[in-house]
Amino acid sequence: MTNKAIGYTSMLGKTRKIANYVAKQLNADSFDLKKQTVINLSEYTHVIFATGIHAGKPYRVLVEFLENNKGQLAGKKKSLFVSCSKDGEKGEAQIKKISGELGISDAFFFPGKGEKNEDGITSAVNDFIKEMSRR
Repeated sequence: MTNKAIGYTSMLGKTRKIANYVAKQLNADSFDLKKQTVINLSEYTHVIFATGIHAGKPYRVLVEFLENNKGQLAGKKKSLFVSCSKDGEKGEAQIKKISGELGISDAFFFPGKGEKNEDGITSAVNDFIKEMSRR
């Protein structure tokens, strides 16, 4: 049994692809928050959330899930990753703003540009996986 879960929402499939890759590497369960809105999180100690960005904001499905599941998430480690088109200082500013709005301080972003691994995933994701495997 895993102690990690990944809840994601994706519009065009990029975030879904990354979330499922991360879940496989971490041996975590993954949930598409558009398709599964009721999830029993009691068996997980660490929940990782993933979203894309539209008009500078995380997808509404994620915002609503966090709002509706505050009780289940209390006391759990929470992390966030965002797949976005921004990089550098703009990407850092965007993730800082979004993580503050969502109340998840452990947050990372993956820009759309950059080297990709053999699975077509931005290579920065592997650094994220290493970090998450220590938690």
